[in-house]
Amino acid sequence: GDTVNYETIGQAARAIADEGHIDLVETFAERLAQACFADARVTRARVRVEKPLALAPHAAAAGVEITAVRA
Repeated sequence: GDTVNYETIGQAARAIADEGHIDLVETFAERLAQACFADARVTRARVRVEKPLALAPHAAAAGVEITAVRA
């Protein structure tokens, strides 16, 4: 079909997290965007990552949103 399998994306996110601690949410977002390109149909990926309570009590979360384009 023409749709992305979100279960596959979820599994990729879990695999990245299971690799060990990642200091920056930006790094996690970049790795997940690259994992999206494993599907040849994906030409652009927008990834939003939030880390709850990272800035407590000043903010509810720290986060980043990136858009990656296949080279």
